[in-house]
Amino acid sequence: MIIIGAGGHGLSLAYHLVKKGVKGIILVEQSRIGYGSSSRNASRFRYHFYSKENIEFALEGIKYLISQKKELKYNPLIYKTGYLWLLHDENLIESFKKLHSLWSSYSIGGKFLECREFEFLKVNGTCYFAPQDGAFHHDYILYSYYEEIKDKVDIKYAKVSKILHNNGKITGIKLESGEEIKDDVVIVTAGAWSGELLKTANINLPIYPDRKEIFITEDVKFGIKPLVIDFKREIYFSHTLKGEIIGGIEKEDIGFKEFSISFLDSIEYLKRLREVVKGIEGIGILRGWSGYYEMTPDHSHVMGYGNDWPEGLFIDAGYSGHGMMFAPYAGKIMADLIADNKKNRFIQIFSPDRFKEEKLIEEKMVI
Repeated sequence: MIIIGAGGHGLSLAYHLVKKGVKGIILVEQSRIGYGSSSRNASRFRYHFYSKENIEFALEGIKYLISQKKELKYNPLIYKTGYLWLLHDENLIESFKKLHSLWSSYSIGGKFLECREFEFLKVNGTCYFAPQDGAFHHDYILYSYYEEIKDKVDIKYAKVSKILHNNGKITGIKLESGEEIKDDVVIVTAGAWSGELLKTANINLPIYPDRKEIFITEDVKFGIKPLVIDFKREIYFSHTLKGEIIGGIEKEDIGFKEFSISFLDSIEYLKRLREVVKGIEGIGILRGWSGYYEMTPDHSHVMGYGNDWPEGLFIDAGYSGHGMMFAPYAGKIMADLIADNKKNRFIQIFSPDRFKEEKLIEEKMVI
């Protein structure tokens, strides 16, 4: 079988297939391991979503993420930090009261607190703190999977130009070089590029890139443990273990844009950060990067296959900014589907057919 894309989801799938004893796996990557979103994220995990479907997926996915640290070669440094939302008006507070009720029904309720209880904040008002959420290190997950599969899987560095099919069945892929690789199973785990690849098989699945930037400041005394989300200033941030402040500003930038960062955006990030955080006057930006959120119309991911797709074609993509934390679990249940024909309930819930059936999973908690 052929897996397209060697990011977190492609590597996880290959790893779980190898664990099952599957042979003859070809992993095709256009650039390098983790080139796309998997190595360009803020490495956080959370249970707190808007839709029941994503909450339930997070409950299972994070449990599996945490269990993986026992078998991974490298320690992914999973630890709880919490998420902290700054609620600047009554409408937001009312919205979070409803969400709190939903989250509490899943035993993941947080707390409404006065923002002044967090000593690093300059702002007053109401905050919502979810202590269950946390952080991890994405590279240690990526390269743990890579180390396990590199001698058991045929890894090819090439760009796929077309997914081949005939008479309703997958027959392989064609590379940009013109080379064809024959196989009757193709799995697309290519992140933001997944929609474009499926078009080559005459399938229109709405997955598109939204470029995001992340900035890291010089280090200061550690104090911002939770990931802070400020709706008013459209900024999120937290401390790294080294004391740097990592975060970004909310800005939509649709399309396959260059992986670069804007000097003006970095200045704006610092400006907004200084409005919220005490004692950081004078610190500068140390580094930054950009990457893609792989978006869908309902901001929920897609996995499995469509009922009218060529036989042997599968998808795992479209995670809309929360893909890396779910890579271990997604790889497991996709491997169960492909190798054992075992269909986890989430395969049906997050099916690509939901778009044409108008059964969207509206996810409004995209961070």
